[in-house]
Amino acid sequence: ELDVDSLVQLSVVEAERSNDSVTGTIDVLDVRFGSLWTNIPLQLFKTLNIPVGERVEVDIQHDTRTVYKNFLVYAKSFADVNVGESLVYLNSLSNMAVAINQGSFAQAYNIGTGTNWKITMRKAPRLVYE
Repeated sequence: ELDVDSLVQLSVVEAERSNDSVTGTIDVLDVRFGSLWTNIPLQLFKTLNIPVGERVEVDIQHDTRTVYKNFLVYAKSFADVNVGESLVYLNSLSNMAVAINQGSFAQAYNIGTGTNWKITMRKAPRLVYE
């Protein structure tokens, strides 16, 4: 039996859409592989209209500091990108995740989990090279 006053209620932060992006938290570190699992559900991500194979702008913040910002391929599987390349993919919980093919995204960029780790995804701008 526990004293009710000894219980602590943890805050739940829901993923949300704002203008051209979706923002959530990094909830799980897949310790075996170093992938970062977000709380951004596939259905919310789909509202960005990013087809598989296109690029996603990923911005990760810890508290108020930007820790990572880059353009990643939205891949169906790890085989869709080269070894060592980062990707956005759908994990087994039907939420969006980021990883490095045959590497640890968490270790490479020193990223953790919790409600103070925010991740924002948006459709990458189309870049034209001469």
